[in-house]
Amino acid sequence: MAQGRVVYGLNYKMTPPAVVSGDEPGRGTSVRLIRDPGPAPDRLHSLRVFDLRAEDWTPVARVITEQTLGSRLSGRPAVYQVLDPQGAPLGRITLRRRRAFRWGRKRWTVEPVAGPVLDGYQGRLWAWALWWPLGLPVYLLFLAWVLLAEADDGFRPPRRVIWRDGSRRARLVFRAVAEDYQLLSQDLDPRLVNALIALHQSYDCPERAGAGGWYGK
Repeated sequence: MAQGRVVYGLNYKMTPPAVVSGDEPGRGTSVRLIRDPGPAPDRLHSLRVFDLRAEDWTPVARVITEQTLGSRLSGRPAVYQVLDPQGAPLGRITLRRRRAFRWGRKRWTVEPVAGPVLDGYQGRLWAWALWWPLGLPVYLLFLAWVLLAEADDGFRPPRRVIWRDGSRRARLVFRAVAEDYQLLSQDLDPRLVNALIALHQSYDCPERAGAGGWYGK
């Protein structure tokens, strides 16, 4: 691991699932993810309510939905609040999808109560520039083969996300091939980092996790 960097990942084999940190082997558990069983899903399945707990079950943070996703025509984002165990806000996390009939990329925004706002876009521009003329036709052929052969889908659009602050400094990187998160800045609240990883993995998860990732289980 590079100096000053912490690597996070989500362990789906643990029950309940856990965000883990550190290098392999022997990653240490950061938090366990406990989904609330109560709320019924909304039309676009963007409602999220869950707790983050330490290994001894001590509450670490709670994520609630402030606003669910709207249609691609409306462009309404999903907004989530991250609260400490006493209910005080730690920050807000917003998911914006590409609007219908417009160019754009999915964007994750992290707004800490204290600290710079971070924006992360799914896929780098050069990766999308290659994807549309080259990757998309291959993906459609591969998808047809998957449906006919009942195989696992192993070919996907660009997924890498780099969260940057207003000065364009990279703070957190999701590496799609490795399925991990590199924290590049130690001044970010780890509770917000864990909440972001949990939310991101509930939308963009490895295929082995199934539809909806850990939250859909």
